[in-house]
Amino acid sequence: MIEAGGNAIDAAVAAAFVAGVIEPMETTLAGTGFLLVNLPEGGGTHAVEFGPRGPAKAHAQMFEIDRSRALDRGLGVSVVVGDANIQGILAAGVPSTIPALIAALARFGKLSLAQVMAPAIRAAHDGFDADSYFALSALASLPALRKDPGTRKTFLVNGDPPVAAHSGTASYGPHPRIRQEALGRSLEIIAAKGAAAFQSGEIAKDLMATVRDLGGILSAEDLRAVSPQVTQPRRLSFRGFDIWAPSAPSGGLTELQMLTIWQALHPETPPLEDDARRLRGLAEVSWHAFADRYHWLGDPDFVAVPETGLLSKEYAATIAATIRKGEAPPRLGPDDGLPWEVFASRAVHDPWRYEGGGKKAPAWRPEGSTEPKAGTTHVSAMDGQGMAVTITHTAASMFGSQVVCERTGFLFDATMGWFNARPGAANSIAGGKRPLANMGPLLITRGGKSVAAIGAPGGRRIVNAMVQVALDITERGMDAAAAVQAPRIDASGSTLLASERLAAVAKELEPTCGKAALVPEQHQGFGYELARPVVVVRNGAGEISAATDPFVNGHAMSL
Repeated sequence: MIEAGGNAIDAAVAAAFVAGVIEPMETTLAGTGFLLVNLPEGGGTHAVEFGPRGPAKAHAQMFEIDRSRALDRGLGVSVVVGDANIQGILAAGVPSTIPALIAALARFGKLSLAQVMAPAIRAAHDGFDADSYFALSALASLPALRKDPGTRKTFLVNGDPPVAAHSGTASYGPHPRIRQEALGRSLEIIAAKGAAAFQSGEIAKDLMATVRDLGGILSAEDLRAVSPQVTQPRRLSFRGFDIWAPSAPSGGLTELQMLTIWQALHPETPPLEDDARRLRGLAEVSWHAFADRYHWLGDPDFVAVPETGLLSKEYAATIAATIRKGEAPPRLGPDDGLPWEVFASRAVHDPWRYEGGGKKAPAWRPEGSTEPKAGTTHVSAMDGQGMAVTITHTAASMFGSQVVCERTGFLFDATMGWFNARPGAANSIAGGKRPLANMGPLLITRGGKSVAAIGAPGGRRIVNAMVQVALDITERGMDAAAAVQAPRIDASGSTLLASERLAAVAKELEPTCGKAALVPEQHQGFGYELARPVVVVRNGAGEISAATDPFVNGHAMSL
């Protein structure tokens, strides 16, 4: 797209369309996400927020909790009967990726929609490789993929993945191809007619027919109501940089809260060389911020959220003071329950004291909360003129809801899994409400000029990864490759996760952080334990570097 005369938006949107075709285990073009863009020549920083939203007919009692099971599947799910919040048509939210990408292209791009969508259309018709990662992903979701006629026809051969996951063919090729002819035809129509074809034309009618046939609640009115808006993202001033995050319910607020606490903990010189001190501090900052996240965050259009208080310097200073004193962080033991369930009903801090206006904290008393399995992709782009773009979009869970509309080829997402399935929480279900998403792409600027565009797939592990990459760029001066390859930790759950390269440091952290689970990096190709950053950095000399996680399928290039 750059070689064709386009800019970073053209390139990023084209890549996002392609990802929606070739990464069904991660994302779908009938999904949701967030886009941030920093324009050159003083054009400012903008957001196109197309985050997840429940259908208008969704309600807090729509799922029955399965009390016979209490599983933590990878990222943790409070289980409902039949897994209906993450599998099947009731899991689907309002799809907004296509209208949002088209809106971003129209506002900020240079090329035509047909030009930008052409690679995705080719990918749908020509197919993508069914490699070992695809085969392993399909095996993990096999019962659900077999159950739905659309997913069975699209992604399986005779009811099984098209290649054995551990075979030489899966690892080295030649790989069988997954072709999606119906999706290719749908994308051709959208390229010619625009978003209206998806939202109210024949494609919309076919989508709604599938929803009706399967007993879903998504409506034509939900689809028509999607209207992506260009908004102002949330900004944090951090050590001479501006760090921008989505303002909608996402990982962004928690990322900025962690950075605010970190800056309060180390107002002058951060511990750059002392890995044990630095990582212990990051873990404690994360546990404090996630306790707040699990209790206070929800859709501010429906519930009161202390956004100002959470990012207040005074509030950050109080948390930093407890860390300096050596007080125990809000970390649960292995027998204390899942943190997203425990802290949903238990407040550790009171950010409302710093919210202003004399507002009182609401009392949230749910029975638990939910989180779907990982399923997200990310694109970062920067051009020679200084435009930077970061896009995270998702199916919300692996293969979304595992339902494909056979008429159109679109895979429905699993938005409803991001809600708390029980009433009474800040993040409980309501019609038209936005659940608390994990996606948290960031832009870093200095004096209005683009410095970095970063993002990652990885469920709730995205937040810790984004904070560490941002710190590596702003405090440690790393380029893209160094920031991506630096060993990381994750402290969003009960157990500290650490790269195997940090084994010695993790041992030092045990008195405060407990015994860490070491993540073998060669396994990262099939897991999300430490998320999967995608990073573009522009240094002071104007040189651009780009990198993706070296252990996973992904591509970085500089033209």
